[in-house]
Amino acid sequence: MSVQNGFLALLTQGAAYGSQLQSEFLCRAAHRRQLNPGQVYSTLDRMTDQGLVASAGATDDGLPLYELTPAGREAAAVWLRSGPSDARPDWDEMQDQVLIAASLDGADALAIVDDYRAAFAEKIRYLSHEADSRALLAANRAAELGAKAAIEWLDEVAATLRAHPGALVQPRSPERPRRGRRPAAETTETVPPVGQEASATD
Repeated sequence: MSVQNGFLALLTQGAAYGSQLQSEFLCRAAHRRQLNPGQVYSTLDRMTDQGLVASAGATDDGLPLYELTPAGREAAAVWLRSGPSDARPDWDEMQDQVLIAASLDGADALAIVDDYRAAFAEKIRYLSHEADSRALLAANRAAELGAKAAIEWLDEVAATLRAHPGALVQPRSPERPRRGRRPAAETTETVPPVGQEASATD
């Protein structure tokens, strides 16, 4: 869900098209090496079906634009001010959410950091009481080390944000990618019936 939520957050900057969202997401969530174009457009289709985004026309060269609906704007606002509400935080989702929020003016990245830190601390407390066998001890130890690494990273991010407010904020790139999915009507080629060729001029 972090890709969907990330797109909602990025659309708070204004309408955008698919490959533009892909580029902005990867630029801000630098830990991600790639984001599959198929995932980008399936996510946008799902967001449209859920009533979170709607058509906002098209670019000058015909790429469909998406914008937030009121429901999408509300969902984006929630994601940009709070982290997980349970003790099962995910490392990749944490990085996506913290880094994208920190890159957007008006988001509360420090509140998100605090929520994730509390969630990982709770996870460590839970793991320390669940080691009742050698195999479980080994698995829990690995998870505990991962949680401690997450907290260390969160503390570094928090220190940067407190010492340099706005240091990670990025405006939308003016170098917009030109590639993108075109409307179906524009991608369908007209093929003449079999056996019928264009007539030559005498």
